[in-house]
Amino acid sequence: MTVLRVKGSKKTNYAYAVARVQARRSKLIPESEYEKLLKMDLSEITRYIQDSAYKTEVDELSGRFRDLDLLEAALTVNEERADASVRRMVDGEGGALVALWLQRHLVEDIKTVLRGKQGGASREELLKELLLEDLDTYDLFQPLLAEDVRTPEEVAAALERQGPVGADWARVLRKVPADSDLSAYEDALDKAYFARLLESLEGSRQKGAGLMLEFVRREVDAKNLQNAARWVASDQSGDFSPYVVPGGRSVSVKDVMALAGKDSLAAFSEGVVELGLPQSLQDAIRGSAEAGRLAPFQAALRQWHFAQLDRLGHSAPLSIVPILLYLARKHREVLRLRALARGKAAGLSEERLRELVA
Repeated sequence: MTVLRVKGSKKTNYAYAVARVQARRSKLIPESEYEKLLKMDLSEITRYIQDSAYKTEVDELSGRFRDLDLLEAALTVNEERADASVRRMVDGEGGALVALWLQRHLVEDIKTVLRGKQGGASREELLKELLLEDLDTYDLFQPLLAEDVRTPEEVAAALERQGPVGADWARVLRKVPADSDLSAYEDALDKAYFARLLESLEGSRQKGAGLMLEFVRREVDAKNLQNAARWVASDQSGDFSPYVVPGGRSVSVKDVMALAGKDSLAAFSEGVVELGLPQSLQDAIRGSAEAGRLAPFQAALRQWHFAQLDRLGHSAPLSIVPILLYLARKHREVLRLRALARGKAAGLSEERLRELVA
């Protein structure tokens, strides 16, 4: 396994970096505003976004995109710029740790290419979806977008020719059996990213690495619980172990495997109770079992996860944690706005949209 290296020589002025990040966090859309957004149509949502922190991107991209495409492009570019800006403002050891954490977006871009190829997307459609702001990332992905690159095996072959970074992730794709469905490739990428991140943090002596390790272990808990619930909800059978990320804080691999082995969401809910997980998760999984869909549990899981991270941030206010928490909340805001816009365009009910943005 290739470990993601943490390189940084200078100490980080966390007081300065955290102050700037907290100022940005104050500009995130308040929870109360989402109820208003649920009542808007797509054009009204776009205008709302244009009057917010996304104005520069909406104005800049309005000559190239319209309607839903414009909104999604503005969200994507704004987040990429926000990530890059935070990376630049956090110097020394902390900046190296932030860069390490942000490598998850490279994984997400590879997954986007795999999904697009499976759906028959053209090079132009994939470029519109990716909107790669960083030149190095653009160069890395160019060969993957060729029209003659279609299958995951061909994506892996194209990655192999793109230097050490591309070859490293190509090896992850190569380990997935050729007849696997798309989710197997996506889970393999996620598992490799978290495994490498955890190993790098566990071996790092840099200031802040221990707190970041705690942050990531909580992320692993949330991902494992979500994946296990999806496995049971979709009536999957067989070996769940390839989809489990070791290293969680509150839920062991053994516990996750036991949950994934349940034969129904009702049985899964009993397992959640036995593990002593919070009452909110117990109530939500029971609600999911009764409703026959995972939305209530997924929403509760997200809320529990962010509440955990908030508590960690409060316990270490001048550290890397508030910086990562801002980046995580910024990403969640973008996902919520994108889900709301796509749901509006698809004509989903207000009740369903409320579940998506919970």
